[in-house]
Amino acid sequence: MKGYFFIVLTLLIATVSCEKEVVVKLAEGEITGKLNYKLTDDTGKGLSGLKVYIYNPGSKQDPNSPIDSAITSSVGEVNFTDLLPNNYQLRTDSINLNNNDYSVDEYVQITAGIERKKTTKVTDFSGTLIIRLLSYETRTPIQDQGVVAFPVNKIHVTSDNIADVVKSSTLKGLTDKNGYVSLKVPANQIFDFIVHHKIYGNYGWGFGSYQVAKGKTLNITLYSSFL
Repeated sequence: MKGYFFIVLTLLIATVSCEKEVVVKLAEGEITGKLNYKLTDDTGKGLSGLKVYIYNPGSKQDPNSPIDSAITSSVGEVNFTDLLPNNYQLRTDSINLNNNDYSVDEYVQITAGIERKKTTKVTDFSGTLIIRLLSYETRTPIQDQGVVAFPVNKIHVTSDNIADVVKSSTLKGLTDKNGYVSLKVPANQIFDFIVHHKIYGNYGWGFGSYQVAKGKTLNITLYSSFL
């Protein structure tokens, strides 16, 4: 086998998400690495026209300023080259999917002589809110009531628009016999809740402000007195 060069491909598939990484060995003697980064939707389709920023937290310059940025191509990819070995931070502007806003913020390790190809599903940047709805008077579970999470920095709920907010939201569910409902929401955003009767309305909101980190679960208890 002497005299031949080999390209070693290592495929790493995460077991808890749709993130995928491929590592390609470059020519011998390279002192920098490369990054091919792809953003996809729930179906795996690449998302075009998104701005991706790359940061070097160990830079002597302002670590809060990106060292480079790029717009994703028609297949959702950007490429960064001539990267010295380091753990780089990747961030995006707000990305709207399924009527919800997501923000990508993650780290990628770059190694000299290696091209890293990483695919990330945007909606993986979510957390889970496990909400329990109890009666304010009796502290017993309330079953079959609607619970809607809405981002307080984006939506201002009033008596005039609350029905439309409930109708258009994808972050909603009905409580079970124990008063529980689980909602998967974009990570690191502040949410409040609307509680409503599934048939008659009787809307209520203003239960407080809650947020959850990527991949984490937050348990919340809400009390209602009007259902």
